[in-house]
Amino acid sequence: MAHIAVIGGGITGLTAAYDLMRNSEGIPPQVTVIEAGDRLGGKIRTEPFVGLEVDLGAEALVAWVPAARALCRELGLEEALEVPATSKAYLWTRGRLRAAPDGLVYGVPTSVSAVARSGALSFRGLARAGLDILAPRQPLPPDPSVMQVIGSRVGREVVERLVEPLLGGIYAGRADHLSLEAVAPSLAAAAKQRRSLILGLASLRPDRATPSSPMLVSITGGMKRLIERLRQALVGVTVRTGTQVRAIVPLPDGRYQVQCEPGPPLVVDGALLTAPSWAVAEMTQRMAPALAARLASIAYASVVTVTFGFAASALPRPFDGSGFLVPRVDGRLLTACTWCTNKWPYFQRSPLLIVRCSAGRYGDIRALELADDALAERLQGELAQATGLSGPPAARVVMRWERAIPQYEPGHHARVAEIESALASWPGMILAGAPYHGMGIASCIQDAARAAAQMRAHLATRSLSVAEGSSRSREGHDADGAV
Repeated sequence: MAHIAVIGGGITGLTAAYDLMRNSEGIPPQVTVIEAGDRLGGKIRTEPFVGLEVDLGAEALVAWVPAARALCRELGLEEALEVPATSKAYLWTRGRLRAAPDGLVYGVPTSVSAVARSGALSFRGLARAGLDILAPRQPLPPDPSVMQVIGSRVGREVVERLVEPLLGGIYAGRADHLSLEAVAPSLAAAAKQRRSLILGLASLRPDRATPSSPMLVSITGGMKRLIERLRQALVGVTVRTGTQVRAIVPLPDGRYQVQCEPGPPLVVDGALLTAPSWAVAEMTQRMAPALAARLASIAYASVVTVTFGFAASALPRPFDGSGFLVPRVDGRLLTACTWCTNKWPYFQRSPLLIVRCSAGRYGDIRALELADDALAERLQGELAQATGLSGPPAARVVMRWERAIPQYEPGHHARVAEIESALASWPGMILAGAPYHGMGIASCIQDAARAAAQMRAHLATRSLSVAEGSSRSREGHDADGAV
């Protein structure tokens, strides 16, 4: 029986282990999941808060990814999926909350008039955005940043006040440090196909008369239910938490020794590497220093969330949105606010207003430098400025996510291709997860399925090679006997 190590117990690792067990033909491999932390789930973390189960990390998944919906269905969670109660969002910019303009595609307007009505841009910014329709095509480098492409078409102000807040909410990154091709391929395609970015995106938008399905779904009772169901489904899989992988050492017979602490080493036929790229770099340093250096070159952002519970009387006027985003150019500590009570039906049973504030971006570590009390006080103060919330919260919880969000910088696809090309020298060592092929729960589920299929192909090749070697050995033995 082949033995596979799955290194990393987040959504990618657990899904890959599940896929290996469920979809293997014949006898499934022996699978050991190794997680450095004391719990499973990675960036999915749900904890009790004011009588409800509240997500302190990832709170939703993209509903359009078939692999994610299929996994939820297989695990019996399809009936628990819930769509946002409202999709209305705001921007806190230029001094007040402003409704996000209609027709935005990754923050890029398809209607200048809609942006004008929102007041999110200055008159100069609006005029510059309108020039996109007339301006000639600009020469760009091979893998340009978001700022280079979008800024050259619709101006810097659109990027700073509309595009960057949205992409920053997903990637915690900066528009001048994110590859457009990697983070928004549809925008990159539109920019290549049409001289005008606005007209190109407008042609891609679906007919408004056609009802659209929700982009995001959550799970009633918290995203941890997905992790719990996966763990229950891993029958026969060994799961080791609180275990660090110190090194991976190739063996002469094509297998690998996974050196763990605490505990004895494992000898495996392959390893699915789903831990953060910086952690994989440390594990592979002895085996492949050049590969480890490439892995370590992927940058990460750290973020902090503070979830508050306020009495309903603390809000002097109603807030009808799912939350708001805060442009970096406005200089706030707050980067985003999710109004959980409005956004998800599950939270509407709470007598308190549940609000989650986020802080931290790539290159901005102010939130990490503040102690919990000071951080919560700062964010509460900015929340009060934006919405009028008054008085102390009834409850709060702070969650710090250090080196949590990989940055898809210009050259990201080429960098990942180089890493995977270097890793091909070590058959059975397969990378998967957010640092490489896509962010978010749904993308990680999809990537886990790809990696599991690749591992099955490796095991089939290895099994055939071993069988051929055994056959040659028997033939040699028979020949010796005949002599």
